[in-house]
Amino acid sequence: MMKQFDAVVIGAGPGGYEAAIELGRAGIKTLLIDKSKERIGGTCLNEGCISTKNYLESAGYASKASYFSDCGLEVAVKGLNLQRLGEKTVLLKNELRSGVVWQLENAGVEMLYGSASFSDSHTIEVSGEKIGFEKCIIATGAKVREVSVLPLDGKKIISSREVFELTTLPKSITIVGGGPIGCEFATFFRAFGVDVTLIARGTQLLSSEDEDISKALLRAFKKSGITVMTSASVLKAEVHSEGVTLRIQAEAQETIVCELILCAMGRDPYTQELMPQNAGVELSPRGFIKVNDSFQTIQPHIYALGDCIDTPAYAHTAYAEAKIAAYNLINDTTQRNEHINPSTTFSDPQIASCGLKEKEANEQGKAIEIKKAFFKVNAKAKINGDDSGFAKLIVCADTGVILGASIIGVEATEIIHEMVVAVEKKLMAKDLIAMIHAHPSVSEIVRYL
Repeated sequence: MMKQFDAVVIGAGPGGYEAAIELGRAGIKTLLIDKSKERIGGTCLNEGCISTKNYLESAGYASKASYFSDCGLEVAVKGLNLQRLGEKTVLLKNELRSGVVWQLENAGVEMLYGSASFSDSHTIEVSGEKIGFEKCIIATGAKVREVSVLPLDGKKIISSREVFELTTLPKSITIVGGGPIGCEFATFFRAFGVDVTLIARGTQLLSSEDEDISKALLRAFKKSGITVMTSASVLKAEVHSEGVTLRIQAEAQETIVCELILCAMGRDPYTQELMPQNAGVELSPRGFIKVNDSFQTIQPHIYALGDCIDTPAYAHTAYAEAKIAAYNLINDTTQRNEHINPSTTFSDPQIASCGLKEKEANEQGKAIEIKKAFFKVNAKAKINGDDSGFAKLIVCADTGVILGASIIGVEATEIIHEMVVAVEKKLMAKDLIAMIHAHPSVSEIVRYL
């Protein structure tokens, strides 16, 4: 007899397990499906947010060694034991995964492992077993984008997955992709003396950020010794015993020889094996699952969220969408995600933003005022050994309300949350600036705006 569930959640990444926990706690008989127990946590835990930031933490220590010496602390960075860092990261992932599993079990969520595909709009098949459901949430995430000119072989041409399988650092690496993934890995490898070349197809790094933010990042990268090529594309890659030879089209054709290539050109929604057409679920031309503002597909009882839909591909976005979609499923409501979503890049320097960007405001013809403050006036930034960068506010010229904020510099990914509150709650710039901030703190940068 076919098993029947009130709700089935497909994908145990941040969005999937968050939704399943919400459903289970509400007394909904819920099944959570993923390919294996080791994949619980999805890309974020296994080769994304958690793994990357753990590697970057070590890079941060290394990059500050000279500052520690200036302060009288005799610290010498002799190198990096990449294998030990990898082992430590695995332990961290296992610990966090155990916490997720514990929450799922406490919520009464049943787990099933295997590849899932729709048979029809109320039936799913997992490794030959058919399962019926009343409602469903798709949270299958995204996969590494592959391009024909850079065929991934897992050895000389790798993706972010294989970075965490490296046991030794390469002498040189070319990173193709100027988005957050590419910039974060450029920071990591350069911190340990690797010869890094970063190739960006667009005219600037981090194309979604404002131009002044991108220019500041470019200056910082060049100062650290990273070679950056913008408005550049790969024409051909030839693998040989010593590494890879790349032919690049920039202002002119150039040739680069490196030991390793990291392909960081983004990710594509993972929906192919799911057979969504069998359930009457529609996809966009780019392969994203189509949903309305309440995260319902064209089939009202089937929802989708996270990286498999066309919203910002951040774990924190998926968490928020999961809570809203689960609430709608449980209560038959149509709530929307109306929260301000922060964008974060954990490069060195860090970058974070929320709300309206300056370029977006200009494109929309809005009357705005720009307020900027540089970390060179911030005592805690100097104490931390890095007073580069700045914070900026986009303020409505007519009302004084804060429309957006961008930060590049020390602890930007932490400071941004104050700005998120300000933008979401439509605070006036004068009121935010007048608030008392602890001294000395990097958050105190706000009072100089």
